[in-house]
Amino acid sequence: MDIEKIFSLMEKAEKSSFSKIEIQTGDVKVCLERQTAVTAAPVPVTLQAAEEPQITTEEQTQEPHNDDLLLAPISGVFYVAKEPGAEPFVKEGQHVRKGDPVCIIEAMKMMNEICAPKSGVIERVFVKDSHAISAGDTLFAYARES
Repeated sequence: MDIEKIFSLMEKAEKSSFSKIEIQTGDVKVCLERQTAVTAAPVPVTLQAAEEPQITTEEQTQEPHNDDLLLAPISGVFYVAKEPGAEPFVKEGQHVRKGDPVCIIEAMKMMNEICAPKSGVIERVFVKDSHAISAGDTLFAYARES
């Protein structure tokens, strides 16, 4: 199953009223699950801090050292910069201000600029550039303020 078919599935799923669907074609299995607390919003999207991390990808195997997490508001493809080869919006150890763009999530052929919900230092970036993510995945962790 190619990425275009997956995005087409996501688009059709957005228009339906299902809560969870699993599709398997050969050795590829796709699971789409709707989370009622997370909704897509117009560009730019502001992320919410979370109390409990939802660590779901291989890059996210270690618990962060703090509770200040930025979660993906929508599913899609995660990008660290506006275009390939450009400087990333943020790097680990970088200070961001509330409203600064931190990444882009491409969903259904739309580029959604994700902005920092608060000022602080980005301690950790959990997702690699151009990887598929799901709504609720942990994207960034803020450093603890002392």
